[in-house]
Amino acid sequence: MRGPDWTGLAPLTTRARAGVAAILFVGTVAVLMATLDMGYTRDESFYFRYAMSYQEWFVSVEDAPDDEAVHRAFSRDPVIRTWVGNFEHPPLMKALFGLSWRAFARKDRDVAVTGRPDAAPTIRVETAPAEGFAVGAEVELLRPLHVGEAPTDPARVIGRARVTERTPRAAVAAVVEGDPAALRDLCRARPGDGAPELHRVRPRAPLPDGEDDPDAADADADAAEAEAPPTAAEPADIVMTTCQAREDRGLAVMDEATAMRFPAILTAGLAVSLTFLLGCELFGWIAGLFGALAFLFTPRHFFHAHLTCFDMPIVAMTLLTLYAFWRSLDDRRWALGAGLAWGVALLTKHNAFFIPVGLILYWLWAGRDRLRFGRDGLRVHVALPPLPISLIAMPVVGLPLWFSFWPKLWYDPMRAVRDYFAFHLEHEHYMQWYFGTPLPQPPFPVSYPFVMTGVTVPEVFLILAVAGVLCLAPPGSLRLWWTALRARVAPTFRERATVFALLNGLLPILLIALPSTPIFGGIKHWMTGMPFILLIAGYGFQAMVLALPWRKLAAPVTAGLLLAQPVAASVSISWAGTGYYNELLMGGLQGGAQHKMMRMFWGFTSLQALPWLNAHAPKNARVWFQDTTWDAYAMYQRMGLLRGDIRYHNGPEGAQIALTEPHKALHENDITLHRDMNVVGPYAEVAQDGVSFLDVYVRPEVAEIIGPSPGFIAP
Repeated sequence: MRGPDWTGLAPLTTRARAGVAAILFVGTVAVLMATLDMGYTRDESFYFRYAMSYQEWFVSVEDAPDDEAVHRAFSRDPVIRTWVGNFEHPPLMKALFGLSWRAFARKDRDVAVTGRPDAAPTIRVETAPAEGFAVGAEVELLRPLHVGEAPTDPARVIGRARVTERTPRAAVAAVVEGDPAALRDLCRARPGDGAPELHRVRPRAPLPDGEDDPDAADADADAAEAEAPPTAAEPADIVMTTCQAREDRGLAVMDEATAMRFPAILTAGLAVSLTFLLGCELFGWIAGLFGALAFLFTPRHFFHAHLTCFDMPIVAMTLLTLYAFWRSLDDRRWALGAGLAWGVALLTKHNAFFIPVGLILYWLWAGRDRLRFGRDGLRVHVALPPLPISLIAMPVVGLPLWFSFWPKLWYDPMRAVRDYFAFHLEHEHYMQWYFGTPLPQPPFPVSYPFVMTGVTVPEVFLILAVAGVLCLAPPGSLRLWWTALRARVAPTFRERATVFALLNGLLPILLIALPSTPIFGGIKHWMTGMPFILLIAGYGFQAMVLALPWRKLAAPVTAGLLLAQPVAASVSISWAGTGYYNELLMGGLQGGAQHKMMRMFWGFTSLQALPWLNAHAPKNARVWFQDTTWDAYAMYQRMGLLRGDIRYHNGPEGAQIALTEPHKALHENDITLHRDMNVVGPYAEVAQDGVSFLDVYVRPEVAEIIGPSPGFIAP
């Protein structure tokens, strides 16, 4: 609802607002695309898998030869078989991750060269239909990748082929360009060739009595060589992949993980733009602009904005729903938008079910002057204020969208809905460390989300948020305000804007504060409320600059000074953003470690150790990646970031190398690792500002081969 100008700030025109929102969107996407230096989180790896599996269903529909085949694809068994995967989360973002992957990803797949030596070779590519390589597709043939090379190096192209045959599991292509002999020769290389090997030459079997071994001298030389410590190969000589094929498509401009992350990054741009637009509606355009930038450059928000997850998308869809609701109070045409936006939010993440709670509370509070209670004997009469049409449109439009576009709900919908809610109501609790105290099971501290907000939001934003609350406090004495409230005097626009922001900002935090609510994942679980908290901080900034002389100069200079440290912190710690703690209340990264707080989870810091691993790990090394999942490991290998011969080992026992996150919550694994590997500490660390984010453990016999520890591996 728009009201009189109470901020003392000249409003922007509609066109100017749209222009600033567009600049924020494009700028946010550009900054996030330029800072994709974090590894693949545990949750992301699952969404990689299901995004690709969902696309196989879409392909079966697209490629159906007739109506009967389409009908079969939409029948119960294929639908349930596909969409039961990761049923605990709605499908919208996973479908978008997969569509982006199909459209924009370069997919490098290993090839096997076949055919007679005297004939033109053919290649076989093991690949699923959603990965492309359809009949007739043009394919680039790539020579093996070596350590230190970029997968996209144009010098890797050694020929071209055309797909002639397609099965559900493979594509066969005929080579149409390139030297057949050179192709066969180059493609003999296998991942790990050139890397040191751990085995020794085995002693020969004893010969019968009286026989001399004609190769005895050679055997003695081999044995002597085997006893000498092997030397590490030069990294550039170590093979990462065998020959590969890449479909030649103009739109294939991203690697696979970036293409998966791209839709979430777009929603982050939308969230920042919508924060600005809501700020314009509630508090003024300076508050909106500063609040939008503050939301983006809160380091933990900045980290989550990159990920193939639902946390930033649900922030965007929540803001879109709330923006449409607010506008519908003044223009009923926005009510349909609120219904559509809520339906999309329901298809994004379960947080959407809490959006109406804050809106209903706001409706009752804002209409308090028309809220009446009466009693006639045993009968109670209640007169409610007029119901906003958007609160009618949201269930009428949103719920049918939810059921219509989630295939899992098409068959046995009531059972599917019951299972969906049961999963979240009975969610597993993951161990958290909170100031040195383990929190494995509820009840959890009510203070948790409030304290975590206080120690993970940059201090300048916290100070401005307090200033904003003070500036937004009711004018005059609290007693007069309380008297007006009890008398149910209609609230002013200023009061409406303030309460709308506070309700929607605090409700997600209060939900997490319930002692039974799972707290794993840190701040991302109440991130939907943070735009409003930071808009209040933006209002504090706005009130400050409006009081300064030369405000046209003072505003941008002051904003630049206040934003400089959060921007620098966001970018510098982007690779490990869950480890950020502010300086004022926690003492930075080192303070977070000293106070025994969770610094990282999800296993994503393994990425920073992969270049070292590729250059030094023995051939076929067994590596325990701890929290890095199989799906993340497979993605690293598909993208040429991890040598194809390195094996995923499930547990510390028997591993030759281990990459572990240094956490007290995982101390039992560390004890087992030390005992099994016969080591007292890590071989090397990935660290920033003196704080370890990943420990690298190496068995002594492996350390003999790869040499002395580098100490620290640069992130």
